Amino acid sequence: MARLNSFSVVVVAAMLLAFVVAAEQDFDALRTCSTKLGPDCGEEIFMNIFGHSSKPVSDNCCHSLARIGLTCHNMLFDNIVNTQPGYKSNVTITRPRSVQIWNKCSLVAGPVPPTA
Repeated sequence: MARLNSFSVVVVAAMLLAFVVAAEQDFDALRTCSTKLGPDCGEEIFMNIFGHSSKPVSDNCCHSLARIGLTCHNMLFDNIVNTQPGYKSNVTITRPRSVQIWNKCSLVAGPVPPTA
């Protein structure tokens, strides 16, 4: 019976370690995405999705958004919705805005070569 308990402890420890590593990788990916987007474009896009900005996302920020890619855009959106109090309750409004901005920006930017 002691072996079973020891094995259980090892399995739980391995699962926790995997969770911590995955969380750290997610944080690193989020940091990379937000750094590549830049603070000015990040704020402009944020205000268009979550705020009440009457100013559309600029072509310059659309190009920046297209360069970081849809995966980064979605990760940043999901992170805000899932970690910031008050944003999850409006997801039925903000997710369509996010998709609309992505679609507009991908048209403005045109094809973006994949990054290495």
